[in-house]
Amino acid sequence: MVGFLVGKKFDFAFDENDEIVGLQYSKNEQKIRRLVSLIDNQYVNNVNSDSLVDEAINFMVGKLDPHSTYLDKEMIKKANEELSGSYVGVGLQFRVINDTVVVTRMLPNSVNENLLRFGDRIVAINKESVTAENLKNFTGLLKGKINTEVNLAVIRDHIPLSINIKRVSVPVPTVVGEHMINDEIGYIKLTRFGEKSGDEVHSALKNLLDKGMKTLVFDLRGNPGGVMRVAEQIADEFLTKDELIVYTKDKSQTKKYIYATNYGLFEHGQVYVLIDENSASSSEIVAGAIQDYGRGTIVGRRSYGKGLVQREINLGDDTRVRLTVANYYTPSGRSIQRPYDKGNQAYAEDIYTRLKNGELYNKDSIKVDEKLRYKAPSGKFVYGGGGIIPDEFVALDVTSVSNWLNYNNETKFYKEFIVKEADKTHDLFFFKNEQRYIKYFGAGIYRNEFLKMIGVPSNQFNEQLGTIVDNYIKATLANELFGTRAYLEIWSKEDEMIKRILELENTKS
Repeated sequence: MVGFLVGKKFDFAFDENDEIVGLQYSKNEQKIRRLVSLIDNQYVNNVNSDSLVDEAINFMVGKLDPHSTYLDKEMIKKANEELSGSYVGVGLQFRVINDTVVVTRMLPNSVNENLLRFGDRIVAINKESVTAENLKNFTGLLKGKINTEVNLAVIRDHIPLSINIKRVSVPVPTVVGEHMINDEIGYIKLTRFGEKSGDEVHSALKNLLDKGMKTLVFDLRGNPGGVMRVAEQIADEFLTKDELIVYTKDKSQTKKYIYATNYGLFEHGQVYVLIDENSASSSEIVAGAIQDYGRGTIVGRRSYGKGLVQREINLGDDTRVRLTVANYYTPSGRSIQRPYDKGNQAYAEDIYTRLKNGELYNKDSIKVDEKLRYKAPSGKFVYGGGGIIPDEFVALDVTSVSNWLNYNNETKFYKEFIVKEADKTHDLFFFKNEQRYIKYFGAGIYRNEFLKMIGVPSNQFNEQLGTIVDNYIKATLANELFGTRAYLEIWSKEDEMIKRILELENTKS
């Protein structure tokens, strides 16, 4: 009887690392349990109490803070795929051209890599025709259990082919950019902090060091964060042994300190970290530690401002709650969490507030709270209360032709047009080898048609902008043919933040 009574009050759950989380039930829990029982057994109409409970949990968790969330089964599946760095599929990327599915590329390092090529038309999947009416179901037709095959009816250069491709575990790397900008400056782009990101960054650093890298550009723009321990692992690449990376403080004010080891591959070379208004959480842990110790220069615009730590806890029915359990602090002692006391809606619209205040265009528009000023281990003063403020500010230049091409509302249409034009010459010699394409291909062959499409008469075009337009076309097409890595290598010539870094490097010499 004693055991039964204790069991009614105490319980346990597991988090994402299979660690035990102690639970203690209160009178409120009994109240909710009784209410659900009454609805199931006494309410006059039949209702889906599972759905009611999901809605109630969503409502309660939504009242806590902007980053505590309830995850249903579908959300968990998607989140696990993102963090694990793989999914079950065939590794196909495509575009729809004139109501037809056209292959742009097969993802590398897959058993299917060489089975399809740019320009192939997929007209049926397992003998089910792929038409304009069922294009929405196209990816669904490709899905299935791992290690099973799917048959594709393909038209290649007017010749019908039958090709079997295998459903496999398709890797989704988080390091999507890795190249040398010049003989001494290397570049790494990290899109999120997944389970394998630490190993990916470590491998990329090794490759670039083998190529003679002395200075690193570490691009965390648009990186929303991810697994905190992976952020600690990556920060350890740049900090020396026993330097503090980050510390957390939980509800009971217990602090946990994370220190660097002698693991790092790049503890002494020059580092530039690129951030923007969408760099958050784990990105800010890395940038904050590097800034506090003066290990590198933070370049860009003020980061998102997320200084809360979540723990993902299983609720017992394959759903989970991602619950905020602590605050984290950079080595200087600052919290970069921005305020959320005005509600989740105002919190979500902060980016529009920054735009309105001119912060993305002018560093002087960034408001700081002198009460939240901290002296970092490097001796410099830094500010808490709302993101990482860069050492070198780079405005969002709306007058820049390169930014206009990249960010205007018609960008999606531009990309589709470029692919259509390239498809007309899809068997081109340059399209079959990434390094050959990057080194020798000139996208000027598409420039006049592109200008005509965007409504710029060729006789009124400023030829001095020709290189920018050609690089945009070349980079956009490279993204379709070879992926993000090739795109970033080509477009880095027009990247405003990288241009600023090159200016800073030139002033040294």
